[in-house]
This record gives sequence, structure tokens and C-alpha cells, in this order.
Amino acid sequence: MNCMKTIWLFLFLMFYFSGFTQDSLQVARLKSLQGKMASFSSFAKKDSLFLICFWSVESEESITELNAIQANLEHWQSLVPFRFMAVSVDEGKTASRFRPTYNMNGWTFEAYADLYGDLRRALHSNNFPQSMILYKYEVVYEQSGWTAGTENYLIQHLLAMKR
Repeated sequence: MNCMKTIWLFLFLMFYFSGFTQDSLQVARLKSLQGKMASFSSFAKKDSLFLICFWSVESEESITELNAIQANLEHWQSLVPFRFMAVSVDEGKTASRFRPTYNMNGWTFEAYADLYGDLRRALHSNNFPQSMILYKYEVVYEQSGWTAGTENYLIQHLLAMKR
């Protein structure tokens, strides 16, 4: 009988926290390049396919990965309709370097700052660079770190979602 109670408690907690994650994802606050704060749900439709890359201004890997994605993004989006967001994880002193770093690299994609770590916590992101593919607010693929060519795994998984 004790085992059964434990199982039911585990299942209850699992479903409770999985719903909580979706709610916290929807209300995660992000700051745009223009300085406006908005919730993640205002950017994302529930049935959207998303590629989100968490990055830092102090991480050469992050900047190199975003440059590689920038070089391929237009072609990728012609193959698969998805929305790309680069999300800076910088806080404190380094947060002020988010916009200058974006401009200096000549990036044209959407970029936001996760100043309070809301989105990062909701998606359980601890590393950077870290890329995640989301569909219907659920993570369907993620990869951490970057080496030359790993951006190709992202398009492979995006193409698989198209099928």
C-alpha cells in the first residue's frame, strides 16, 4: 500500500510541475533590443516551431555559433518555417554589452535579453551556448556547446519537424 501511495504522489508531482514549466515559459520576461519588456508568449504562438540560442557576450563560442547561424538562417528558413531567437543570458555589468555586441557583429535576427533568467529557468538551461528547438512550448531537441559544423545538427532536426 505504501508503494502505491508513493507512485501516486510521484505521478501527481510530475504532472503538476510539467504544467508549471509551461506556465512559467509563457510568462518569462524578455527585453528586446529596443528596450521593451514582454512575455515569451507575446512572441510565440502555441503551435510555433522555434529555435532559441542562449548566448553570452563573454563567450567566444556563443558569438561564433551565432555568426554561423546568421550565415545559414535565410536558407534554413526557406526550407522550414521557424522562428529564431538569440537570447542573451548576461546579467549585471555584462548585460549592457548585449546591444553593442549584436550591432558589432552585424546580426539581423531577433535578439532578446533574459535579464532575470526567467526563460532560462523555465527551459532548464544551464549552459551556454545552448540551442533548443521548441514546438508547442515543448523542447524537442537541445544541444550545448559549439564546434564548427554543429549548427548543421540544428537544421537536420528542424527538417525532421517539418515531416
